[in-house]
Amino acid sequence: MAKKRKIAIITGVTSFLGRSTAKYLLSKNFLVFGIVRPDSEKISELDSIEGLNIIKLDFNDLSSNEFDNISNSETFEHIKVIKESRNDISVIHFAWGSTLDRNNFAKQMLNVDMSIKVLHFAKMINASRFIFAGSQAEESDSAYGLAKKQFADYAIKETKFLDMRFIHMRIFSIYGKEDRETSLIKTLVKNCKENVDMSLSSCNYMWNFLYIDDFVSIIYKLIDKDAHTGVYDIASDDTRLLKDYVIEVHEALGAKSNLNFGERQDSAEKFAIPDISDTLNAIGKFKFTAFRDGILGV
Repeated sequence: MAKKRKIAIITGVTSFLGRSTAKYLLSKNFLVFGIVRPDSEKISELDSIEGLNIIKLDFNDLSSNEFDNISNSETFEHIKVIKESRNDISVIHFAWGSTLDRNNFAKQMLNVDMSIKVLHFAKMINASRFIFAGSQAEESDSAYGLAKKQFADYAIKETKFLDMRFIHMRIFSIYGKEDRETSLIKTLVKNCKENVDMSLSSCNYMWNFLYIDDFVSIIYKLIDKDAHTGVYDIASDDTRLLKDYVIEVHEALGAKSNLNFGERQDSAEKFAIPDISDTLNAIGKFKFTAFRDGILGV
């Protein structure tokens, strides 16, 4: 008898992390479904991901008891197949609106409400685990960080008596070729290649960068090793001053431009120091991509 394929359902699949995770799990023979808002402007970007099944669904438009009464027939059939499959199902929750409006408390609380509906959806389809994309910002007092932590606290209580594991990933800074063009690493690489001077903050605080290939591999291993419910810092084994990272990019790309540290104000958010011991205990021995090698792939 053929072995049943594991199922992954990804919210926020149009994001950098979502697309990358979908591609990787497909390469590992997962049956992958991406949940996308029907009116999403980015849905066409998923056309190139061969094998990805699209579920058009907006959790903001539904209450938690409406999942069995979806009007879209294709979406309803996808959900029916998943629910009746009896396969190992992972819901990976990346979707989170207003990520750049981090201090708008009202908008961030809407994300909590939406995430609670996703958790109820996971329960309805008998998911084996719920993997939540938390953030290092949970240690800050920003509305964004507080909202992430509020949902995680709710979910850990809700799943305590369910046959569903809750994997709370505290994600640090992920970088890679397909990240948004305005990210620090993409901006830095572009300016270094073009020898454009950069105006920077002091960058005199600790930071951690994890290459996207390592990130998706860690998610796969958390599923494959059936990690227990818990909080996992998702970061590399290389924590150091952000300034040192910036200088390494500049040197690796042979840039002749100037790095003007201190011209911009430092962020008011606290910078957490990751502890990846629980993550490594869960996934086993892991070889991280050296930062310089990752930068050459951006």
